[in-house]
Amino acid sequence: MITELAPAKVNLTLRVGAVGPEGYHPVDSIVVFADWGDRLTVGPSDNLSLSIDGPQAAGVPTDSENLVLKAVDALARATGQAPVGSIALAKNIPTGAGIGGGSADAAAALRAFNRLWSLDWPPDMLAGIAAEIGSDVPACVWSRPLRMSGRGERIRLIEGWPEFPAVLVNPGISVATGPVFRAFDDDECGTGAPFRPPSRLDRDGILAALAAASNDLTGPACKTAPVIADILSALAAFPGSGIARMSGSGATCFALFDTTDLRDDAAGRLRADHPDWHVFPVALQGNPSITPA
Repeated sequence: MITELAPAKVNLTLRVGAVGPEGYHPVDSIVVFADWGDRLTVGPSDNLSLSIDGPQAAGVPTDSENLVLKAVDALARATGQAPVGSIALAKNIPTGAGIGGGSADAAAALRAFNRLWSLDWPPDMLAGIAAEIGSDVPACVWSRPLRMSGRGERIRLIEGWPEFPAVLVNPGISVATGPVFRAFDDDECGTGAPFRPPSRLDRDGILAALAAASNDLTGPACKTAPVIADILSALAAFPGSGIARMSGSGATCFALFDTTDLRDDAAGRLRADHPDWHVFPVALQGNPSITPA
């Protein structure tokens, strides 16, 4: 049996361009990954099967609409072999949370079946397959600090990025990407500044560069789900909270903290004050290692 972590994806910044003739918005985003997420276990089988459990399993499709099965099918077609194997998915990332749950699962499936089928494909080859599945899947194949652009298929890895203690907060609602982008188009909201790399990738330089950038989808997402603004206000009020921002198209927000103690204190207070919110204290990894559990 082979187990892969499907780490939560966090967009520290997100610049969105006007929709193109093919119906896609070009993006520019600094992306990092948490030390927490879903978990995928695969093994040999005469057919292809998928079972899902975990605290966020409710409502996740188990048919061909699931991105895990789409990933296995895409990899099988690329290699000319039958898509066979047993898959068990432990679902911890909320659905429609803006932190790449389905995309992370698909990427983990590509990595797991790359090993199960003894393909030994490098990550850039898997990322090429991933681009057929979804815009965020190539980044999730790498699962390390990077800058993604275009439709998400252009990846530039970032070396020397430090680890940050962080809290992820989801209000327990799913925010569909489509309405957020439609609100973005209606309001012409793409006015935020792009991320400009600091001369040195130390903590202070990165925090200053992040503070000068933004997530262009925050305003449109807050119109769709006003609770996002409440979460951002709550996160920004904690001592040691350097950056408080929404990830992706919402509804999950994050705050970067100076220390793990300040992070854990904030997480505890948020859980006490907002028992209906999902609160995850994590490390946003500087040099994550995607290895078997």
